[in-house]
Amino acid sequence: MEVTWFVGELVDKAGNPTGETIKITFNALLYFLWCIWVGWIFSTVGAFGGIMAGFGHITVLGIRSAAAAFKGKYLNIEGRGIIEVPRYVGSDMIRAANSSLTLINGITSTLGYLTQKRLVWPAGIFLGLGMVIGAQLAVIITGGMKLKQYVGLFGLAALAVSIFMFNEISPWMQKRKRKGVEIAKKFQEKVKELKAQGKLHELEGIKNLKLSASAVEFDFFGEHFRVASLAPFLWGLFVGFIAAMIGVGGGFLLVPFLTIALGLPFYIAPGISALAVFLNMVSAIIGWIVIKKVAIPPAVIIGMLGIIIGAIIGPRTQKYLPMKVLYIMFGILAFYVGLRYILLGFFGIKLPP
Repeated sequence: MEVTWFVGELVDKAGNPTGETIKITFNALLYFLWCIWVGWIFSTVGAFGGIMAGFGHITVLGIRSAAAAFKGKYLNIEGRGIIEVPRYVGSDMIRAANSSLTLINGITSTLGYLTQKRLVWPAGIFLGLGMVIGAQLAVIITGGMKLKQYVGLFGLAALAVSIFMFNEISPWMQKRKRKGVEIAKKFQEKVKELKAQGKLHELEGIKNLKLSASAVEFDFFGEHFRVASLAPFLWGLFVGFIAAMIGVGGGFLLVPFLTIALGLPFYIAPGISALAVFLNMVSAIIGWIVIKKVAIPPAVIIGMLGIIIGAIIGPRTQKYLPMKVLYIMFGILAFYVGLRYILLGFFGIKLPP
C-alpha cells in the first residue's frame, strides 16, 4: 500500500504557479517494519536509532532521490516563502520526520527504563535542558540546508556512530570503564538467577536517588555514583545542536559521555540518553513546525506505531544480549551508511545497492 509523503503545487522563483504538481509516495508496510527495527535499536543501545530512521527516509523509502528529481523547482510555503523543493521536502521534512520518530522512541524507551528501575531521570533532565536550547539554534541556523549538504553531514554523523561503536569495545576503553563492566556482569548474573527462579520482576535497580542543585547521586548494584549538573548541561547544548541539524537523537554522542566521562554503567546510560533525546526532539519539532513552517507528513504516524513496538521490545531484550556483539553489528552498519552518504553527498558517488 502506497502512502503520501508530500503533495503540492510548484511555483517559479517569483511565486507564480507553474501548473506542475509534485507528489512523493512510499510503501507503508516497508515503513512500518523498518521503524520496528529502528525502535528496537535505539531502546537497546541508546544510540543509532536516529541514524537508522534517517537512512530509512533517505534511502529505503527513496525520498532523497524523489526530492532531488525536482532540483530547480520551487514551492511557496505559507509563512516561509519560496524555497527549492529538495531543500524543503528532502532536507527539512526528513529532519522533522526523523525528529518525530525519535521523539516517540525517546518517550517509549524512557518509560521502559523507568518501569525497570534503571532511569536516573535527573541526569537526563540536566542533559535535556542543554539539548533543548541547542536544538532551537540548529533549526534557526540550518533550516533550508541543501539536500546534498544534508546527506553528506548525515554521513559524517553515521561515521561518528561507527567510531563510537568500535571504540566502546576496544581493550583500552574496557579498562577505562572497568567499574561499569563489573557492574554489567553483576547485572547479567542477577538477571539469569532471577529468571531461573521465575522472579525476574524482583530485579533491583537504582537505589538511594538523591538530587541537589549541583549533582545527583545514586547506588546501582553495590556501587555509588555522583553526576554533576553543569557538565551534562553544557554537553547537551553541543549535542542538541548537532542532533537537530542532522535530524537524529544524538544518542551516539550522549552514551559515550555517560559511560566514559561520567563512568556510568551500560545498563543505565541508554535510559538517561533516551530521556535527554526526548526533550531534544520536542524542542526540534516545535522549531521545525513553528519557526520553519515544516509540514510533518501524516504518514509518519505509521512509523511511530512501529517505533513504539520496537521500543517496547528493546529494554526487555537488552538484558539478554552481549554488549560486544551489538556494538560490532551496529558499528559495521553505521560505517557503511556513513561512507555511502559522505561519498554521495559531498562527491556525488553512489555505492551499491
